[in-house]
Amino acid sequence: MQARDIMTTKIVSIDDCANVRHAIRLMIENEISGLPVLDRLGRVCGMLTEGDLLSRCEIGSLQQSCADIGKGDDALLNYIRSKAWRVGDVMTPNIIAVTPDTPLPTIAKLLASHSIKRVLVLDEGRLVGLVSRRDLLRAIADMTPDAIAPGDDALKLAVTTRLRTELGLGTERINVAVHNARVRLTGSIDSELQRQAIRVLVERIGSTYGYIDEMHVAPGLLERRQ
Repeated sequence: MQARDIMTTKIVSIDDCANVRHAIRLMIENEISGLPVLDRLGRVCGMLTEGDLLSRCEIGSLQQSCADIGKGDDALLNYIRSKAWRVGDVMTPNIIAVTPDTPLPTIAKLLASHSIKRVLVLDEGRLVGLVSRRDLLRAIADMTPDAIAPGDDALKLAVTTRLRTELGLGTERINVAVHNARVRLTGSIDSELQRQAIRVLVERIGSTYGYIDEMHVAPGLLERRQ
């Protein structure tokens, strides 16, 4: 799936010359935590989020004046961001954006690595949507298990194949038996954590109607761990 498949296209944005109070009202009324900021030509020039407004002097976040701490760039920037009423002075100018064909794993990594809640979707520089953490959660909830051919033989093949390709466990370690879509596993494993990973693998296959675990931790490995 790509950004275009899950992005929100009904976007509430704001002009960079707008008043911060207006921006706050828009966030509250639309129950959103951020607004794309557009310049006079309609191009994205920044993002205004709840986090950008936490340093406002109205709530006492700025404890010192520039005269108290010197007129360095950081002090002046903090002064401007805490007192300005123009959105362009308060917004974050460095935006994180993707294109409509950006894969979801890439978007998820961007959100995590930059500790942000959303990315804008730009098509040739034009704002066409945004993808938020909630959009990704909806995509996860809506995804269906991979389709598997009916029958015990097909289910056994699916489990055996995934054990080998995803966990590196071949038939010499784990024996898979399936009867009436109930999966029975026997053999030796390295740890209880590996047992948990195997259970997760089987449960992700939607065609199963039960799971019987008769695997045991290899004695030699258990002794070395103790």
